[in-house]
Amino acid sequence: MNRNKLAFWNIWSSYAISYFGKINLSIVIPALLASATGMGLYNVGLVASGFFFAYALGQFFHGQLSEKYNPFIYIAIGLIGSGILNLFLGFWGGFFWLLFIGEILDGFFQSMGWSSCVRANAVLQPKENIEKSTVILGTSYQIGNSLAWLVSAVVVGGWGWQAGFFVAAGFLIMRGILLLLTMPQFVVDVSPKISIKIKQTLCAPVILSGLSLCLLNMVRYGMIVWIPLYLYQSQALVVSEMFKLGLKVCLIPLAGVTGTLVYNKIKIKKELLTVIFLILLSVSFIVLLFTPGGSFLNIVLLLIGSFFLYSPHVFLVSTMPSRFLDKNIVAASTGFIDGMGYLGTFLVGLIVPFFLVTLSLSWVHVFVLWAILAVLVAILVAIIYSKYYKKSDFCTGFKK
Repeated sequence: MNRNKLAFWNIWSSYAISYFGKINLSIVIPALLASATGMGLYNVGLVASGFFFAYALGQFFHGQLSEKYNPFIYIAIGLIGSGILNLFLGFWGGFFWLLFIGEILDGFFQSMGWSSCVRANAVLQPKENIEKSTVILGTSYQIGNSLAWLVSAVVVGGWGWQAGFFVAAGFLIMRGILLLLTMPQFVVDVSPKISIKIKQTLCAPVILSGLSLCLLNMVRYGMIVWIPLYLYQSQALVVSEMFKLGLKVCLIPLAGVTGTLVYNKIKIKKELLTVIFLILLSVSFIVLLFTPGGSFLNIVLLLIGSFFLYSPHVFLVSTMPSRFLDKNIVAASTGFIDGMGYLGTFLVGLIVPFFLVTLSLSWVHVFVLWAILAVLVAILVAIIYSKYYKKSDFCTGFKK
């Protein structure tokens, strides 16, 4: 295996492991609601939104700042910092305000990872391989999501919600240390001033991609945060049965991996293919409305939706910013787009409890919202393609 491939899999595995500190909360939530006093749906919704709001702000900040530093060291610091905070939450996460503050700080450390991963990959890969490698890089968080969900469900079901934080801490700290020991040499280019980078970053394709991801993350993280609770409630499970839940939800991102690999093989321009996948995602949610919650067909449709969901996300958060390599704003554009995406994640953490508690609506209305959002993202991506795509400067950026 050559050095580029070794570096790629080092990046890939580091980001996959980072998901232990990002989605373990969605498995902890049902156990917290069942066992912790003073915790309600709005409490855990605020905690999730606090994490993702901090993550969004961190993406904007780290996307600009990380251009000046070795991305491997940046990623490692984020992993270790997130691990330390999860260790803290394993002891004191049962208190709302400590959980809220701890998850906000965790979100800031977690946000050190993705923009640096995309930048490191774009710099180390041969130019002709960048687009393909960005799609494969996107499978890191899909497989990491699935693995973290399954392991977290097993330990939470066996030892309680605290174990969901402790196991994440172990994986994150060990992977951060290993990355520092195995990282390749990386020459940091002299970057323009941050003010210049910000001006370069705020071009129309990046802004539209960020808005698209804002809406799409309301679907993707809506599923990540709330589908475990949806299945937990619809199947009337108890905490000791979390393993059954884990076996089901871990299949959702794995279906996304399959969809991403198929997406990577289809010889159609990625913008057009992204629009097609988004429309089919919306259709899958509409059909799902006519199935009983937690039934076999219901879960199959969730898997079909995931099949079409993840590759548009990869396109927006990995492939698109890598096209700005020659402008030296890969991390900056990644941070902006992903930061906008996590503003959407922040919103969905509040919208779902608002639908279910304040308005006394059902999960049906949540799925309708996600179907509408998928169509809106398809429209925005179509605008990007029709107005800004140019073959002549495909890898150097887009004409404003």
